[in-house]
Amino acid sequence: NSGFLFIGSYRVSDSGPSDLLSTLLYELESTKVQMTNISVPSISKEDVNKLISDTVDMPQRLTKSLSDIVYQKTSGNALLVVQFLQSLWDEVLLFYSLDHKTWVWDSDAIDGKEIPDNVGVLLSEKILQLPQGCQY
Repeated sequence: NSGFLFIGSYRVSDSGPSDLLSTLLYELESTKVQMTNISVPSISKEDVNKLISDTVDMPQRLTKSLSDIVYQKTSGNALLVVQFLQSLWDEVLLFYSLDHKTWVWDSDAIDGKEIPDNVGVLLSEKILQLPQGCQY
């Protein structure tokens, strides 16, 4: 008994009958391969604020300015929100201040930060930061 696990990610608005992933999915469905589709909708502006508030353990009223920027940049795409927050940490635009004993962020720098609107591009950039031997 053998198995194969395939995980694909796409936006419904970006797919159509002629794209490669749609063709592959159609072929798999026609061969009676067991498939599970999971739809992950965008999260609301309020939920982005709750996520950030919980992540940095601060009241929502204090994280609203950051979450407004994050939501505007990510349109509530859950994976993009998480990856964007990670990139803010990596670039020290979001950090814990030992002097002030709280999380601090640079709203102007974050607002000016360019991010790809495609999660695949963002993840590809992260993979390219890994050592060469880990990229394959």
